[in-house]
Amino acid sequence: MDPNNPSPSGGLKIPKLPDIKIPNLPKITVTRKQALTAAGVAVILVAVAVIGGTILFDYTEDQQVSAFRSHISASEADLFRVYGKISTYMRTSTTDLSVAECDAHVREFAAIARYGRDVTAYHRQIVAADAVPAAYAGAQSAYVRALDNLNRAFTYWLSAAGAYDVRDYSAADRNLAEADKAWREYAAAIADYDRELRAAEEGAEVPPA
Repeated sequence: MDPNNPSPSGGLKIPKLPDIKIPNLPKITVTRKQALTAAGVAVILVAVAVIGGTILFDYTEDQQVSAFRSHISASEADLFRVYGKISTYMRTSTTDLSVAECDAHVREFAAIARYGRDVTAYHRQIVAADAVPAAYAGAQSAYVRALDNLNRAFTYWLSAAGAYDVRDYSAADRNLAEADKAWREYAAAIADYDRELRAAEEGAEVPPA
């Protein structure tokens, strides 16, 4: 190609770019009424978004509380059955039992303790995993702590039964003492749960223990 000639070799010519004219845009005149109307629409849209978000938030919280209460109810129902087994066991007199019957009685106690330990561990996992509103966090924490203490009590009772089974009575007594301590801590945690739950439902400050 000749630098002084824009035509490429072979006779082809580069076409010139056409002149492109940008048409004049029409002027848009916004009246005061139109501006106020647009502003009003924007405010309404923002209000709808805020209200919709609030309704969704409230609905989510209600769902969380409902699930939490359902899990607590299921836990209490299962624990009620465990208490029933314990009550039946405690009402059984061992005065006239033979050695073999006493051994069977201790094995029954071990079975109840093992069942109680498994039940509390199961419900502890479910309740602890619940997503709850901030107002219910204290109640959830107290109930999880109660299940932890009750699980410890059942674990110690199971150990006591095992110690009795091998005639290690001093170890059995130690485990029973630890179980009693864990049971008292369970009762205290349940009292905390009741207090926290009442405050959450009433929207009030948590009263002192």
